[in-house]
Amino acid sequence: MRITTSLSTSFAVCLAALLSTGSAAAIEGPFSADVGVASSTSCDDESVFLFPSVGQDQYLSYQRVLIDAPISEVWPVLRDIEWFAEAVLPEVAPTFQWLNGGGPETIPSAYQFTSGGVTLVEEIIYRSEAHHQILVRLLEPAFGMEQYYALGDLTPCGDQTVLEYTRYLELAPGTDIAFFTALFTQEFIDIPAYFEQ
Repeated sequence: MRITTSLSTSFAVCLAALLSTGSAAAIEGPFSADVGVASSTSCDDESVFLFPSVGQDQYLSYQRVLIDAPISEVWPVLRDIEWFAEAVLPEVAPTFQWLNGGGPETIPSAYQFTSGGVTLVEEIIYRSEAHHQILVRLLEPAFGMEQYYALGDLTPCGDQTVLEYTRYLELAPGTDIAFFTALFTQEFIDIPAYFEQ
């Protein structure tokens, strides 16, 4: 029940973000006073990965993992996409580049990195320091993704941190969803491992 409540809250936040940002708007701060999911997130160590289809070639991915590090150590990594790329996709970190004068302190900020010979161009469109949330979107189609939004959300649990990651994908017809399942699974193995080093 706790997972369902948290999942529902995360999906609602993600959908609110999609609706409120439109095609070019950026937001600094919480969407509303009751956006945070801290009240519905438990501190147990149960990892969760759900990847339901929500329409033709449309998917919502939800992942939850307990990280053995305090939020004061995890949030700086999540809020700085360049640092997060190093933690999650270390092989692409050398290709990471901020675009158009962007950077971790500027919203919106576009950036790019190369993976498997494909350049992905994304943008941070929302960040809340108070709620420890960040939302990014894909700016140019890549790997069969026509649209991609990812909402990262942290909740403190004493000396540990719960990371919830909700993603929306709209894929070109015929795109192999198994690629994304494997990628997202590996990312959520790499994230806790990064903080164990």
